[in-house]
Order: sequence, then C-alpha cells, then structure tokens
Amino acid sequence: MSGESDREGPSDYVFRVREQTRQHLRDLLSENEKLRRSTAALESERNRLLAEKMALQEKLLNLREEYDHFQREQMDLHRRLAETEEESRQFALQSLEIEQQNNNLANLYVAGYQLHGTLDHDEVVAAIKEIVINLIGCEEFGVYEMDEEGRALRLTGFLGIDPAIYATVPLGSGLIGRAAATGARYLLGEPPGIPAPREAHLTACIPLKLGETVLGALAIFRLLAHKHGLEPVDHELFDLLATHAATALYVSRLHRERVAASRLS
Repeated sequence: MSGESDREGPSDYVFRVREQTRQHLRDLLSENEKLRRSTAALESERNRLLAEKMALQEKLLNLREEYDHFQREQMDLHRRLAETEEESRQFALQSLEIEQQNNNLANLYVAGYQLHGTLDHDEVVAAIKEIVINLIGCEEFGVYEMDEEGRALRLTGFLGIDPAIYATVPLGSGLIGRAAATGARYLLGEPPGIPAPREAHLTACIPLKLGETVLGALAIFRLLAHKHGLEPVDHELFDLLATHAATALYVSRLHRERVAASRLS
C-alpha cells in the first residue's frame, strides 16, 4: 500500500483530494437538506401549534363571553325572582289587609246590629259591654249616662272596676268629666289636663253624643293582656259607639219612659 502511495503521482493525489472534497460537499449538502427539512417540519409544527393556540384562545374567549352572558342572565333571573317575591309579599300583605278590613267591616256591622236590635235599655247596655269586651278587647271599663240634670255622669254598665268608686263623675271633673263636658275624645298620651286618682289607668274616654249633645261616655281602662295598645279598628269602633251607642241608649230610654207612662195611664 505504501508502495502504491509512493508510486502515486501529483495528478493522482490532486484527483483523490478533489474526490474526497466532492464527497464531503455532498455529505454537507445532504446534512443541510436534512436540517432544512427538519427546520421546515419544525416550522410547520410551530405554525400548527400556534394555530391551535389561537383556536383555543378564540374558544376560551367565546366561553368567557358565554359565561359572562350566563352570569348576566343569572343576575337578571335573581333580580326578577326578587321582584316577584316582593310582589308576592306585597300581594300577601294587601290580601291580609283586605281580609282584616272585611273582618273589621263585619265586626262593625255586628256591633251596629247589636246596638239597634233591641229597645230594652238593659239589653242596649249589655250590647255595648259585649262590643267593648269582644271587639275592642278591654277587661276594665265603665259605661256612663248623663243624669237628668245634665250635671254628672252615672255608671250604668261596667266590668273589672269598683262601681262604688266610679259610680258618678261630676261634669268637667277629671279626664272623664272633661271629655263629657267638651265632647272631645280622650286617648292615652294626649295632654288633656290633670287626671283624677281613679283615672290612673284610663286608656280612652269616648263621649256618647247624639248630634252635639253628650248623652254619656265610655271610659276604657285596662286592655286585655295580649293588646299592647289601641289599633286603627278600635278608633273605628269608637266612632261607631260615639254615635250609635248614644242613639241606642236615647231610644231605649224613650221607650222605657213611654212604657212607664203607658202603665201609669
């Protein structure tokens, strides 16, 4: 082999070097082509991944918009539900108020019927007591009528009070006498003047009037334990008693006097 190399001339050496150079260039070109293809493949994969990323971002954006839309719908549903519940609550309150008003009207009708359903004086007083006990809810009260001279109130019906202490009230004396003298209703909390000692627990005093003429008075003392104060319907009952009780007492008195006169004749 070394002998062949020794016999190799310059031209053969140059030829061999050129061949080796060409082979090396071919190898480099081949490697470069492989690298180019790999780079193209990687670039293609990169583009594919970028496209998938953009697609995922778009989907995420769409999902976000759908979620925001869902949240708005949820908030709107909650708002409408709250409005519906409030409307239902208001409707229930109105229904309760209407029912209460109907009950009040029925009670007023019954009270009026009780007052005018008899001409007997004792039965009229009993009807007034029934109204005060059952409709107003009072456990201590007195029903007064004006005496013939018009100077004092005389107790004709009562519950829970000592009749000896409350038997008569001079006109203008204390809260009860003043209410009868002026015809003005007294309600607890108003500053009408100085109460008498026996009026310490007075809740209300309603003059019983026929027109402008005071025929008596209703003195309300302690209410039932479950009542913490007067209610709007109580004031309506006071209005009814102020006129209808006075009328019933007046008519029953006339009837009693007429019956007494007919017996004498």
